[in-house]
Amino acid sequence: MSLLRSARNLAPFLVSLAAIAYLVATVDLRAAFGRMDSQAALVLIPALLVYGALSLVIEAMTLVRLVPDGENNFNIWTASRVKAASYLMNLIHYALGAGALALLLRRRAGIGVIESAGVVILIMMFDLGMLLVMVAIGITLLSAETPEVRVGLILILIGAICGGFALLRAPFSLGPLEGLRSHRLFRAARTTPAERLLETGALRLLFVLCFLGLGWAAFSAFGLAVPLGDFVVRFSAVALAATLPSVAGIGPSQVGMVELFSPFSDREALLACSLALSAGLILLRIGIGLLFAREYAREAYAASQETEAETSR
Repeated sequence: MSLLRSARNLAPFLVSLAAIAYLVATVDLRAAFGRMDSQAALVLIPALLVYGALSLVIEAMTLVRLVPDGENNFNIWTASRVKAASYLMNLIHYALGAGALALLLRRRAGIGVIESAGVVILIMMFDLGMLLVMVAIGITLLSAETPEVRVGLILILIGAICGGFALLRAPFSLGPLEGLRSHRLFRAARTTPAERLLETGALRLLFVLCFLGLGWAAFSAFGLAVPLGDFVVRFSAVALAATLPSVAGIGPSQVGMVELFSPFSDREALLACSLALSAGLILLRIGIGLLFAREYAREAYAASQETEAETSR
């Protein structure tokens, strides 16, 4: 068990180091760092601040809509602090941030640990679905130079997510699967009023659009011209790469940016853009976490340590 836990803890660092080693071997790092200047910062910094404010509000509104009413007076302010605290854990790894969010929801919203994990998973499914929707839209705008993309697979994935929601909320028994559907992990997906789910979908679409807008601003800051359809499809893939086991997404997101956008610009400019964007997001999340939720972050870390200790017994 301890060996498995050690491997799991080391995996993000190893993935980041492997990706960085690949970049060192394939990109002129000195030229890449030379592309970073004050002109790019003048565009990127305001974009990051706007994104930080909008995304935190959207995240808080989403949580309030999915947490059952009347439990521990869980309001927008509390939700925003809970999410801000998870940003600090998210810097270590995306999954750790999701776990911290679930633990804080359990403590601050007064819901069970399984139900809180269900809320986090539901939000992740919404984000994946909306990202796929944007990819499908981007495909219709693709430039002639872009390789063929399997639209059918994307539509199947979107259909699978929608079909899963439909089965969870179906007004009839699922027979042998009824026990699975009734699991507390699916409580939020199963019992949240339909209008709140629609509102959540709209909020998550807005969240994805905000992230794509930040990426577009970063490209503009470094003078990178990419057709809109290509940008949406490829930047969405970079966003997915950032969720791979790594330290704050460092490494996989840079490799994804350099490789996917290389037909449109030189690798040094792309790496400079990606590094600046990642560094900006890291500093932004540290600032938001420390400003709004230092005690919540300590609570999330302590709770995660307790959970780790329990699972290792």
